[in-house]
Amino acid sequence: MSHASVNTAYRTEVFAIAEACFRNNSEDDFKNIIKSTEGVIGQKMSVCGIGIGDRRSMTAISSMNVGFPEVLISKIIDSSGSVKLPLFDLWLEKQSPQILEINNNASMLSASDSALYKKYSVHNFIFHGVLDVGQHYASYFGFANISRKIDDHYIALIKMLVPYLHIAYTQLPSVEKYLTSTLNVSPPASSATDDNRRLLTPKECQVLSRLLEGRSNNDIAEALNISKFTVKTHVQRIIKKLNATSRQHAVAIAVELKLISL
Repeated sequence: MSHASVNTAYRTEVFAIAEACFRNNSEDDFKNIIKSTEGVIGQKMSVCGIGIGDRRSMTAISSMNVGFPEVLISKIIDSSGSVKLPLFDLWLEKQSPQILEINNNASMLSASDSALYKKYSVHNFIFHGVLDVGQHYASYFGFANISRKIDDHYIALIKMLVPYLHIAYTQLPSVEKYLTSTLNVSPPASSATDDNRRLLTPKECQVLSRLLEGRSNNDIAEALNISKFTVKTHVQRIIKKLNATSRQHAVAIAVELKLISL
């Protein structure tokens, strides 16, 4: 699988949001972080939360709405807490950002749901999240009415940004308390051990630093004068050592643990 790079113009803004994520102390702080992503993502509406369950279905235990009409939220999360958005199911299956263009993907929605989205002038939706390594829970982030062109660089941007949002959300006191007391799992940023940190080689740290910049495997291979297959091996080892679920999640954990700096 190839990995597109994040456009340089957006990296500084992503890093500023990442720094805010690590200073996050409250739900109000986090809501302000979500609002600050509008300059990078280009959305008019956002919804996020934590779901528990498995890769077949999830029940929301926490959610936050920034800009969506409540009637649309009820279509995303029903009265029992089940996440019903088709994009969420696709994301659970594929573990990559999922895009819905209301006018072009009518088959993904019922006629009534499609009409409801159109009634509230929702024309597109992108959905991504982070699934816990043990698959006990997942964070989810949905962004709608995106004004930017959704291309490979945009998808790379979403992949780069969402793991930082995941760490910030899972470290909200109410969410962290639930995860640790009810599910007996630790938030991802605290899951890397001292032994894991010592296992990172100098070359792996060099690869991490370039992953931080949103570089593709080909870019990293050229910069470090190694093959792209060697880069892929380093990335796989980094992900395993940091108990991460993706390359971007590994970067977010590494920054939180001060293995690399923004």
